[in-house]
Amino acid sequence: MAESEVTSNIFTLLKGFSSKQRSAVIDFSEFADYVRSYAQHHINENAGLQAYLGSTDEALEGELKKLSNSRQVVLTSKTQGTQTIFVIQSFIEQYADRYKDIDVNISIPFPNMNDIPKNVPTNIVTKMQGGEQIMNFLDGKDTSERKLFALDFGKGTPDLLFPSSVSVNMLIKLALKKLQDLLRKEESHDYFLKKLTNANPGKELTIKNFFQLFVARPEEALDALKLNGDNFYSWSQMCYFIRQDYNKLKDLTTEDINILQSIFIIETTTAYFKAKAAEKIAKESAFKEFDQKLASPPYYFSKDDIDGMKDSHGKLLLGQYNKEELNEHIREMHTPGSGDSLPPLLLFKLYDGSGFFILKEKVMAVVLRLCNDARSVIREGLSKEWYLALKRFETLPEMKDQLAFEGCLERELAAADPILYAILHAHFLPVVAFEDSTPGRITLFRNGDLVSYSELLLISRPEIYANAKMKLPFYYTIPGLSWLISFFKKARADKKNKKKGYETVAEKILTEDKEKSEAKLHNLNANDKGGVLSRAKAIRTEASEVESQIVPATSTLDRELEGYLSEWNDRLDKNAYENLREDINSLIRDYVRKTLRTFKNDNVSLERIQSLAKSLEETPALMKIKNHPALRRYIELYIVKLLKNLPSN
Repeated sequence: MAESEVTSNIFTLLKGFSSKQRSAVIDFSEFADYVRSYAQHHINENAGLQAYLGSTDEALEGELKKLSNSRQVVLTSKTQGTQTIFVIQSFIEQYADRYKDIDVNISIPFPNMNDIPKNVPTNIVTKMQGGEQIMNFLDGKDTSERKLFALDFGKGTPDLLFPSSVSVNMLIKLALKKLQDLLRKEESHDYFLKKLTNANPGKELTIKNFFQLFVARPEEALDALKLNGDNFYSWSQMCYFIRQDYNKLKDLTTEDINILQSIFIIETTTAYFKAKAAEKIAKESAFKEFDQKLASPPYYFSKDDIDGMKDSHGKLLLGQYNKEELNEHIREMHTPGSGDSLPPLLLFKLYDGSGFFILKEKVMAVVLRLCNDARSVIREGLSKEWYLALKRFETLPEMKDQLAFEGCLERELAAADPILYAILHAHFLPVVAFEDSTPGRITLFRNGDLVSYSELLLISRPEIYANAKMKLPFYYTIPGLSWLISFFKKARADKKNKKKGYETVAEKILTEDKEKSEAKLHNLNANDKGGVLSRAKAIRTEASEVESQIVPATSTLDRELEGYLSEWNDRLDKNAYENLREDINSLIRDYVRKTLRTFKNDNVSLERIQSLAKSLEETPALMKIKNHPALRRYIELYIVKLLKNLPSN
């Protein structure tokens, strides 16, 4: 031993001695003599060997006990003054070398439990169900170098010994080579090929090509087993026929046992990769559905929305892929491409810090729809507010000054639709707007700046002011009388809170609309003769719950219906527009009327309504509608409206 290799580590010395003896079973006294001699020769190089000079038994026993506790050696009880040391790793390495020998000479049999010498402790072997453990190996589990597994293949087949330090790919490769060796023999080749082709009429050429490729190219067999999902059935069928014949044999030779063990290994591997292929397909399908969800209303989604996405069967998509895979998929979609191009998936944030994802291709459509929705709310709110102000003989700054009016519109928009306001100020919007080539595109930027809110929302200050003045009573136009009335009106107005706690008119309009909707629902339930547990009341309640899931907090059911109507209804003529809307509404009403009897009190869920909407959307009568995602959401909303307003019994 070279000076640099001098050690006082007992386990290192133990492995070296075991290697010299070519045995994993070592006599304690012989090893003690070896350590003593070793210490005498190398004490000058390593002072740690001092403990093993002279009588070494006590010091050596202490070290060996530590190794025994850590499952590196097995110590036998002293009998008639003798004791043996069983070096587990050395024993396992013998079987690892055996697999190398098999790779060179495929006729060498797999080691099994019958090969273990009687003087070897049986507790060093970990017995496992063969299929389960092979799948664990394929998943990268149990790769410790200190384990020797006995793989139980059942049906009287001896357990196969397999050290975990050997690659599971080596085990599969050897099993395939043993099977190939069998099928190269002329009688076996023709016999099993004939059985396979007879079992697959009309596919003889495909089966023959599969069979010949397996026999002729052993080096490609494992890769073919992993990657070629189309041949899983052929693998299983071939293994079945071979196992069926060998199970009929009564007196099995070592070669017969090896074939049965190889068949079990290949069948397990086939089942594993078939399951992985199915899992991959299911995962790809789940991500495909996820991508479709991103392209569906409302088109913008928070992280919680994304985590809660469900497939068409109402099953969570998160679970069909894991969290890490989802985050990686989102990261790839959110990563910019070459140059300065925007990624397919964009992120914008509200003022409270909450983030939303939106597909680049959907940005302009969302801006257009939300602008239409916000316009109706803000214009209606300002008209009412200015009328009331003028009625009190008040003049608001935004009535006369355009700059103040723009500031008023910005405040109203931020309150009426925070999503739209955030998108309008997102860093990506100038690029998206510049690249937009859709027919009838709207202008969002001029000279690099966002256009005014009045132009964006198509709201005219003079028009609102003129309309508000036209609603005033005629006596407001009589100078003397109007001055007298204004004197008393202003005095009373100073004592009141004109906006009743609302910061914007948009908030006021939204609150009033929701209160009206709640009051209508309350009256319907109150007038229901069926009582608390009535079927109609239960359906209305469930429909209201669904409404809260698909209608944003800053909108109402009717406003969402109008918004999505404008997306799928592309009729330019007003009469044609209204006729198409009424036709679709009538179709939905008839459909709900027919399916209403299938509703139970507790199954009006979002998934149920989405399923009904999807079925109706796919009918031939609606196939000519271009924007099906918007149409589907419109149908969902309209079904909710019908169920929520179900007449009393």
